[in-house]
Amino acid sequence: MFAINRSPRCAVQCLAIVCGLFVAAAALPAWALGSTPVTVVNPTASPVPTTDVNEPALQPFQATLFPHSSTNNEATDTFTLPAGKRLVIEYYSSQPQDLSGGAAGMVLTTTAGGTFVQYIVYVNANTTNQVNQTARIYADPGTTVEAFAFNANASSCAGFVTVSGHLVNVP
Repeated sequence: MFAINRSPRCAVQCLAIVCGLFVAAAALPAWALGSTPVTVVNPTASPVPTTDVNEPALQPFQATLFPHSSTNNEATDTFTLPAGKRLVIEYYSSQPQDLSGGAAGMVLTTTAGGTFVQYIVYVNANTTNQVNQTARIYADPGTTVEAFAFNANASSCAGFVTVSGHLVNVP
């Protein structure tokens, strides 16, 4: 069996240990259970920013490209992105408008990460069915987005590509 030491010296030592534990615990940081309101005072000319400028819904983007020619079976239409803005295309639709040559095609081109890429967005023969597609296509700031239309065995071509997405700030 264990013997319990009941001497006054042992009691003082135990009390010193317990007091030491309380002092050590008191030195640790304390966490508040509530919160205190903070008031920020800024002049009207310099309001506190409260908008996330990279939130996609805050920088929507959409454009329609209409490559067409009455004298050639190939045509392009383009737009250039602003500096500091990356385009994320999330949806496109395309439709040829001139099938006099019997077959048509539409291509969307972008440059992302310095690489030029072509996306075939429409190829069909003898029909003007529209194509609608969700996508994730990127284009670098300052680059050109191009829609290309062709009409095989014809002397004219026309079609459209509509893109929808958002711009993202790029440093």
